[in-house]
Amino acid sequence: MLHPSGQRQFQLVLIKPSHYDDDGYIIQWVRSFIPSNTLAVVNALAIDAAVRQVLGVNVTIDITVIDETNSRVKVKDILARFRKANGFGLVGLVGVQSNQFPRAVDIARPLRAAGIPVLIGGFHVSGCLAMLPELPADLREALDLGICLFAGEAEDRFDSIVQDAAIGRLKPIYNYLNELPPLESSPIPFLSSQHLVRTFGKHTSFDAGRGCPYQCSFCTIINVQGRKSRGRSADDIESENAFGLEKGRRHNLRRVHSRLS
Repeated sequence: MLHPSGQRQFQLVLIKPSHYDDDGYIIQWVRSFIPSNTLAVVNALAIDAAVRQVLGVNVTIDITVIDETNSRVKVKDILARFRKANGFGLVGLVGVQSNQFPRAVDIARPLRAAGIPVLIGGFHVSGCLAMLPELPADLREALDLGICLFAGEAEDRFDSIVQDAAIGRLKPIYNYLNELPPLESSPIPFLSSQHLVRTFGKHTSFDAGRGCPYQCSFCTIINVQGRKSRGRSADDIESENAFGLEKGRRHNLRRVHSRLS
């Protein structure tokens, strides 16, 4: 699909999946409690990549963000969008926890059947690759469907993921667990107001730091985000708060190891 300017459009759809209840229904709310920090992180990286034209000056990146905890994932609409774009794009299922992984695969299944590139990242994939001696059955099933898996953090490598998708050469697994990036001067997590109004407090959030120096036996954070604390600079936090105040937003500042969206 061509932009009116004649530029080609790369469709980037970012989805934070919900999960099923005991009866198999998708858990969804008119307004969710708090926006997904992971979705905000990846959205900010996507916007930054689009501004820098990482796919070239003749390609624009059309970003769609969906948080399924408060919005419907309309697979038919996504399929139609990709048909118009001749399959040029990527669907990313982000921040996927273990109880959300079955739903993520169910969203991906019809997309993969239509040949649309799909990547799943989040704590389930990262935790399994970090802590288990071999891939569990659900990750093997995802790979068999042609779904790509991403482990680790997306800063400093988001560009290459989008570029691989654009040329049709996504790898089955991207494992960056041993290459944790610095956070200083990286894009600050961001979601637009249209997403924040779907939460109760209309708050936004961002992670001031990641990683933990402690070694609690019950915690996967140290295996996914490392045993060294990495933080955003005071200037980064000041800039984000100034931007939020300008846009009339309130922040819910927290460390990711106390709550992972």
